[in-house]
Amino acid sequence: MVFSSLTFCFFILPLFLFFNYLSKNTSYRNIVLILVSILFYTWGEDSKLTVLICYGVINYAFGYFLELFKAKSKSTSFIFLTVFVTCNLLGLIYYKYTYWLFSFITFLDIDFVTFFKNPTLPIGISFFTFHAISYLIDIYRGELSGKNKVSNFLTYFFMFPHLVAGPIVRYKDIEPQLNYRENDLTLFNYGLYRFILGINKKLLIANSVAPIADTAFSTSLDLSLCDSWLGALAYTIQIYFDFSAYSDMAIGLAAMAGIKFKENFNSPYKSKSVKEFWRRWHISLSSWLRDYVYIPIGGSRVGVKRTYLNLCLVFLLCGIWHGASLTFVLWGLYHGLFLILERVFGSKIDVSKVPYIIKHGYCLLAVIIGWVIFRAENLDQAFSYIGRMFTFESFDKSFALNYPCYSFNVIALVVGSFISLFSLKAFSSNSCEEKTVRLIPYILNAAFLVLSLAVLYLGAKNPFIYFNF
Repeated sequence: MVFSSLTFCFFILPLFLFFNYLSKNTSYRNIVLILVSILFYTWGEDSKLTVLICYGVINYAFGYFLELFKAKSKSTSFIFLTVFVTCNLLGLIYYKYTYWLFSFITFLDIDFVTFFKNPTLPIGISFFTFHAISYLIDIYRGELSGKNKVSNFLTYFFMFPHLVAGPIVRYKDIEPQLNYRENDLTLFNYGLYRFILGINKKLLIANSVAPIADTAFSTSLDLSLCDSWLGALAYTIQIYFDFSAYSDMAIGLAAMAGIKFKENFNSPYKSKSVKEFWRRWHISLSSWLRDYVYIPIGGSRVGVKRTYLNLCLVFLLCGIWHGASLTFVLWGLYHGLFLILERVFGSKIDVSKVPYIIKHGYCLLAVIIGWVIFRAENLDQAFSYIGRMFTFESFDKSFALNYPCYSFNVIALVVGSFISLFSLKAFSSNSCEEKTVRLIPYILNAAFLVLSLAVLYLGAKNPFIYFNF
C-alpha cells in the first residue's frame, strides 16, 4: 500500500488518527501505532510480515544483550556487535543480492544457479536493516541504552511512516517521544500540511512527468538529442518529487502521531557541487553512511589516497544499497569519483571566484547524467542513452512533438523544474521543530488536494520509485 492511495487516505489514516486520539497514554498510542503499521504493511501486499517481525524481535534481543556485554568488556561487546550487524547484513544479502551474485558465477552448472531463485524481496528491507544497524551501533557507542521497553523499540521499528521507504530514522532521535508525547494541535496541523503537500507533489508532478521519462527510457525508441535530454530531465524531476513527496508524507504522518522526524531533502537541485548535493539529497542516507561507515573507516583524517579510497567505498555501498544491478554500482562510483575530483581541483583553484551559474550548471549536468545511469535497465542502455544526449546528428526530430502526452504533463515538468531550481520562501515546508505553516500555501495545497484525489479516483498509475529499493 502507498500513502497516496484512496484506501490509505480514507480508511487506514482515519482509523489510525481516531484510535491515536482516543489513546491518551503514550504506551497505548505506541500499541496503536504498532498495530496500524502491521495492517499497513500487509494490506494487499506479499510483504513477508514474518521477516519484519523476526527482524524486530531479534534486534531488540541483540540490543539487550549488547548492553549487558558492554558493561562487562569493550572488546567482547565489539565482537558481539560485529556478529549482530553481520546477521542483519546476511539477511539483506540473501533477499536482495543472492540471485544477482550467483549470476556472475558463469562456470557453475546453470541448474545450480537457477536453484537460487530470486526470493521475494520484503518491502522496505533496505531501510529497516539500516534502522537495526544504527540502533545496535549506538548502543555499542554508549549513545543509547539497550534496555528499552519492548513496545518502544517495536514502535520505532514497525512505525509505518518510515517503514517501507524511509527516511532512515535513528532510535536516539525519537526516543523521548516514544517515552512520552501528548496531543499537540500545532504539530498535528503542521503534519497534516506536510502530508497534503506530499500527496500533491507525488500525484500532480511526479506521476505526471513519469510518462515522459518512461517513454524516453523505453529501449525500443531511437532517441534524438532533444528526446534524450527531455527524458533525462523528466526523470530528474520525477525521482526528486516522488521521493521527497514520500518523505513529506512520512514526516507529516509522524508529526500527526506526535513524533518529529528530521528533514530528508533540502532543495538538492540548487546545489553548486556534488558534495553539496549529497548534503541536501536523501539526507538520512548520506548522514547514515557518513556516521556509520565513512568516519569509522577513517574518513578524511587519514592520508589523501586513503581518503579517496574511503569515498569510493562509501559510494560503492550507496550504489549497491539501492539495488542489485551494475547500473547502481556504476552510479555510486560515479558520484564517488566526482567527490574526489572536487577535492583535487578544490585544492588548486579558488572555487569562490567561479561564477555561480558555472558551478550550478556543472552540478546539474553531473546529477542528470547520474540519473540516466540510475534509471537505465543495464549498462548498455546507460551508455547508449548518454551517447544520444551528446549526438547532434539526430537533432532534427523529437518525440516531444509526436509523443501523445497532454499539456498537463508538460506543465508539470515546467512547474517541477521551476520549484526545484528557485526558492519560494512563502511555500517552504520548514521543519517539525519549527512546525509553522503559512496560510496561503496551506489553502493552495488544500485546493490542489481536490485535484489530486480526483486523479486517484480515476485510477492513475501510482507506485513509489523507492519501493523498489
